[in-house]
Amino acid sequence: MARSRYLKERPLTPAEQAYFIKLRFPDFELVTVRSQLRCVGTLQPSPTSDKYFIDLQYTVPNRPHVRVLRPELKLAAGHKRLPHVFKGNDLCLYLTGEWRPHQKISEYIMPWVPFWLFFYEVWVLTGEWLGGGHETPTEK
Repeated sequence: MARSRYLKERPLTPAEQAYFIKLRFPDFELVTVRSQLRCVGTLQPSPTSDKYFIDLQYTVPNRPHVRVLRPELKLAAGHKRLPHVFKGNDLCLYLTGEWRPHQKISEYIMPWVPFWLFFYEVWVLTGEWLGGGHETPTEK
Protein backbone atom coordinates (compact mmCIF):
# COMPACT_ATOMS: atom_id res chain seq x y z
CA MET A 1 0.00 0.00 0.00
CA ALA A 2 2.83 2.43 0.78
CA ARG A 3 4.34 1.69 -2.62
CA SER A 4 1.28 3.00 -4.55
CA ARG A 5 1.69 6.37 -2.80
CA TYR A 6 5.14 6.73 -4.40
CA LEU A 7 3.88 5.78 -7.85
CA LYS A 8 1.80 8.97 -7.97
CA GLU A 9 3.54 11.80 -9.71
CA ARG A 10 3.85 15.04 -7.75
CA PRO A 11 2.38 18.17 -9.36
CA LEU A 12 4.91 20.45 -11.01
CA THR A 13 5.26 23.77 -9.20
CA PRO A 14 4.31 27.02 -10.96
CA ALA A 15 8.04 27.87 -11.13
CA GLU A 16 8.79 24.55 -12.83
CA GLN A 17 5.88 25.05 -15.24
CA ALA A 18 7.10 28.58 -16.01
CA TYR A 19 10.61 27.28 -16.73
CA PHE A 20 9.34 24.71 -19.24
CA ILE A 21 6.96 27.21 -20.88
CA LYS A 22 9.79 29.74 -21.28
CA LEU A 23 11.94 27.08 -23.00
CA ARG A 24 9.30 26.36 -25.67
CA PHE A 25 7.59 29.77 -25.80
CA PRO A 26 10.34 32.34 -25.06
CA ASP A 27 8.22 35.36 -26.04
CA PHE A 28 5.57 34.67 -23.40
CA GLU A 29 5.56 36.74 -20.21
CA LEU A 30 5.30 34.67 -17.04
CA VAL A 31 4.60 35.47 -13.40
CA THR A 32 4.54 32.97 -10.55
CA VAL A 33 3.27 33.63 -7.04
CA ARG A 34 3.11 30.75 -4.55
CA SER A 35 0.84 28.12 -6.14
CA GLN A 36 -0.18 30.30 -9.12
CA LEU A 37 1.15 30.90 -12.60
CA ARG A 38 0.07 33.49 -15.14
CA CYS A 39 1.33 33.34 -18.70
CA VAL A 40 0.47 35.75 -21.52
CA GLY A 41 1.62 35.87 -25.10
CA THR A 42 0.73 35.54 -28.74
CA LEU A 43 -0.03 32.38 -30.72
CA GLN A 44 -0.83 32.05 -34.41
CA PRO A 45 -2.41 28.76 -35.57
CA SER A 46 -1.24 29.10 -39.19
CA PRO A 47 0.68 31.63 -41.30
CA THR A 48 -2.59 32.98 -42.72
CA SER A 49 -4.37 33.12 -39.35
CA ASP A 50 -4.87 36.04 -37.02
CA LYS A 51 -2.45 36.38 -34.12
CA TYR A 52 -4.16 35.73 -30.81
CA PHE A 53 -3.09 37.20 -27.48
CA ILE A 54 -3.83 34.54 -24.88
CA ASP A 55 -3.90 34.44 -21.10
CA LEU A 56 -3.18 31.18 -19.27
CA GLN A 57 -3.79 31.05 -15.52
CA TYR A 58 -2.94 28.03 -13.43
CA THR A 59 -3.34 27.27 -9.74
CA VAL A 60 -1.86 23.96 -8.59
CA PRO A 61 -3.43 21.36 -8.86
CA ASN A 62 -6.46 22.66 -10.81
CA ARG A 63 -6.73 22.65 -14.57
CA PRO A 64 -5.15 25.55 -16.45
CA HIS A 65 -7.58 28.22 -17.63
CA VAL A 66 -6.90 29.64 -21.09
CA ARG A 67 -8.70 32.63 -22.60
CA VAL A 68 -8.21 34.68 -25.73
CA LEU A 69 -7.80 38.33 -24.76
CA ARG A 70 -7.68 39.68 -28.31
CA PRO A 71 -8.93 39.78 -30.91
CA GLU A 72 -12.39 39.31 -29.49
CA LEU A 73 -13.74 35.91 -30.48
CA LYS A 74 -16.78 36.23 -32.73
CA LEU A 75 -19.66 33.91 -33.43
CA ALA A 76 -20.31 31.97 -36.58
CA ALA A 77 -23.45 33.03 -38.44
CA GLY A 78 -26.56 31.58 -36.82
CA HIS A 79 -24.81 30.60 -33.56
CA LYS A 80 -25.47 32.10 -30.14
CA ARG A 81 -22.36 30.91 -28.32
CA LEU A 82 -18.80 29.78 -28.92
CA PRO A 83 -18.17 26.04 -29.21
CA HIS A 84 -15.96 24.18 -26.78
CA VAL A 85 -15.64 26.82 -24.11
CA PHE A 86 -16.37 26.86 -20.41
CA LYS A 87 -18.05 29.73 -18.59
CA GLY A 88 -16.25 32.99 -19.31
CA ASN A 89 -15.02 31.70 -22.70
CA ASP A 90 -12.30 29.64 -21.05
CA LEU A 91 -11.13 27.34 -23.87
CA CYS A 92 -12.00 23.64 -23.64
CA LEU A 93 -8.77 22.11 -24.92
CA TYR A 94 -8.94 18.44 -23.96
CA LEU A 95 -11.16 15.69 -22.65
CA THR A 96 -11.32 14.93 -18.93
CA GLY A 97 -8.29 12.94 -17.86
CA GLU A 98 -6.02 13.93 -20.75
CA TRP A 99 -3.97 16.27 -18.56
CA ARG A 100 -2.70 15.91 -14.99
CA PRO A 101 -0.82 18.40 -12.76
CA HIS A 102 2.45 16.43 -13.04
CA GLN A 103 2.50 17.03 -16.81
CA LYS A 104 4.13 20.03 -18.43
CA ILE A 105 1.72 22.75 -19.50
CA SER A 106 4.24 23.57 -22.24
CA GLU A 107 3.75 20.11 -23.79
CA TYR A 108 0.15 19.24 -22.97
CA ILE A 109 -1.77 22.54 -22.92
CA MET A 110 0.06 25.24 -24.88
CA PRO A 111 0.34 23.18 -28.12
CA TRP A 112 -3.42 22.49 -28.03
CA VAL A 113 -4.30 26.21 -28.05
CA PRO A 114 -3.32 26.77 -31.73
CA PHE A 115 -5.33 23.67 -32.69
CA TRP A 116 -8.39 25.06 -30.89
CA LEU A 117 -7.83 28.43 -32.61
CA PHE A 118 -7.52 26.77 -36.02
CA PHE A 119 -10.80 24.91 -35.56
CA TYR A 120 -12.38 28.10 -34.24
CA GLU A 121 -11.40 29.94 -37.45
CA VAL A 122 -12.90 27.15 -39.57
CA TRP A 123 -16.05 27.25 -37.41
CA VAL A 124 -16.43 31.03 -37.92
CA LEU A 125 -16.32 30.50 -41.70
CA THR A 126 -18.43 27.34 -41.96
CA GLY A 127 -20.52 27.19 -38.76
CA GLU A 128 -19.30 23.62 -38.23
CA TRP A 129 -16.91 22.61 -35.44
CA LEU A 130 -14.50 20.03 -36.84
CA GLY A 131 -12.22 19.80 -33.81
CA GLY A 132 -13.96 16.88 -32.10
CA GLY A 133 -14.84 16.79 -28.43
CA HIS A 134 -18.16 16.40 -26.65
CA GLU A 135 -20.39 18.79 -28.57
CA THR A 136 -21.82 17.83 -31.92
CA PRO A 137 -20.33 19.64 -34.94
CA THR A 138 -23.58 21.47 -35.66
CA GLU A 139 -24.53 22.40 -32.07
CA LYS A 140 -25.77 25.97 -31.89
